[in-house]
Amino acid sequence: MSDSQEYQLRWRGRQSGPYPVSEINRMLDDHEIGMGHEILYQDKWITLEEFLAALQKAAATATQRQKPAVATMPLAPLGVPSLRDKSSSLRIKVSVTPTAEVVVSGGRARHRLLFAFLALFAGYVGAHNFYARQWLTGLLQLLLSVATFLMGFGIIASWLWAMVEALLVRTDGQGVEMI
Repeated sequence: MSDSQEYQLRWRGRQSGPYPVSEINRMLDDHEIGMGHEILYQDKWITLEEFLAALQKAAATATQRQKPAVATMPLAPLGVPSLRDKSSSLRIKVSVTPTAEVVVSGGRARHRLLFAFLALFAGYVGAHNFYARQWLTGLLQLLLSVATFLMGFGIIASWLWAMVEALLVRTDGQGVEMI
């Protein structure tokens, strides 16, 4: 699918165009058209949503054919500091997908000592997990603490769970290692 190919659009029986894919994307971004519009693609009318899915699928198969078998270049040249440098307060997690796209998720790295103190003093309500971006685990600990307290058992089960986590957990909820 090249950008030079042009397509007809149809909305409620009214046809317009022809438009190249770049113009269709611009109109989508400007909310001039929506995914419910129909497009004449391979001699049949399909929704714009189906058309864009077909374009993405075609692009994915094209990039899979072009992917090299062996990496030919290191990710960082020699002499350049690592992204996981201990002195940096910003941690960047980089993962390379099979289509050679680079996904970057940034954010501050969490401190392991603060995580352990939160687990020790407020771990029974999941405070340490909320700090480490582990929302579901924190919520489960809070609910367990409330349930056991209301049943008369106290908060010992949640607190023991927090102590185990304080000793074993090394990464936050996004997979970034705590410093």
